[in-house]
Amino acid sequence: MKAARGALSGRVAVVVGGASGIGRTVARALAHQGARVVIADFDAERLERTVEEILHAGGAEAALALPTDVRSDSSVRSLAADTVKAMGGVDVLINMAGVFLQGPLDRIKPGDWKWMLETNLLGTVRTTLAFLPHMVERGGGHIVNAISIGDTPVTVAYDSGAAAVAAFTKGLAAEVEGKGVRVSLYRIGRDGPRIGINTRSRGMGRLLHPTDDLEEASTPNGKLIDELIEIIDR
Repeated sequence: MKAARGALSGRVAVVVGGASGIGRTVARALAHQGARVVIADFDAERLERTVEEILHAGGAEAALALPTDVRSDSSVRSLAADTVKAMGGVDVLINMAGVFLQGPLDRIKPGDWKWMLETNLLGTVRTTLAFLPHMVERGGGHIVNAISIGDTPVTVAYDSGAAAVAAFTKGLAAEVEGKGVRVSLYRIGRDGPRIGINTRSRGMGRLLHPTDDLEEASTPNGKLIDELIEIIDR
C-alpha cells in the first residue's frame, strides 16, 4: 500500500548523495512525508538549492544541508556529529552517493576502480560506521543502501561495486540483528535511474549518459519512490 502523506512525521532522515538525481527526488519525497531531512552531498550549490526547494514546498518541519565528501573519514564523521547535534537523533540513513564507471574492462585502470570504489563502496561503509553506533545506542534506526543493478550487466566495474555494496548490506544486517537496527537493500533495476551521476568513461568516443542536467538525469518513477517510502515506514 502506498504510504499516506505524513507517514514519516517526526523522523529524521539523512540522504547521502541527496543534492541531485534520484537522491534529490528521494529527499523531496521524504520531506513530503513529513520527515526532517538532512541532505549530505559534495556539491554545495545543488545542496543548498535542494534544501531551499524542500523548505519552500513545505511538508517538512526542517531540512538541513551538510556538505560532505564520502571519500573522507573526517568529513563523514563531521556529518554524523553535526546531524545528531542539530536534529537530536537519526532514524533513517539512506546511502545514495555514487559515481558511474564504464568502458571495456581492458581500458579501465586500477586508478579508475579506486575512484569508483572510494565513493560507491567505501562511501557507504564510512557513513554506515559513522551513524551505526548512535543507532545501536538509542536502540533503533534504519539503514538503507541503494544500488543500481539489473539481471544483465551494465558494466563490469560498476556492477562489481554494486555487488560489493549488496554483500556489505547483507553482512551488516546479520551483524546488527537483535540490536534494534534495521538494514535494507534498495535495488533499482536496470531500467531504473542510476545511482551514479558523475561518470568516467574509458575507451569510448563519448559519454553514453549525458549529465548536463543533474536534477533530471536520473529521475525515478513514482513506483520506485513509493517502494522506498514503504520500506522505511514498515
